[in-house]
Amino acid sequence: MRLMLTGRQVDITPNLRRLVEARLAKLERRFGDALMSTQVVLSREKNRLVADVVVHARQDHTFAGIGTTQAWGTSLTAAVKKVLQQAETLKGKWQARKRTASSVRTLPPAVPVRAPRSRKRA
Repeated sequence: MRLMLTGRQVDITPNLRRLVEARLAKLERRFGDALMSTQVVLSREKNRLVADVVVHARQDHTFAGIGTTQAWGTSLTAAVKKVLQQAETLKGKWQARKRTASSVRTLPPAVPVRAPRSRKRA
């Protein structure tokens, strides 16, 4: 996974980078190989800290989440939670689509089609 970490009005310290990577580990476990890149923007507003997480997955799927609290850990956790919820929704749609499709084994046996009878004319 490629990580782009940006700080607006914030210095990215090694401890802050480790915190971001620890929170994103949950995303890596959930997405597996489908996770292509992650962009994290950390910004400081008046009296709150904002973590904006954008995840790019295979097949042009993009998930985004924003967490706004007064601590970096909880902001990142909230943003990652939102992204995971979006991923679970999409995964549920994929599974529902697979369940509705009928397999060859469950189809009823084919009924032979008879040719129409030919009438003899006198």
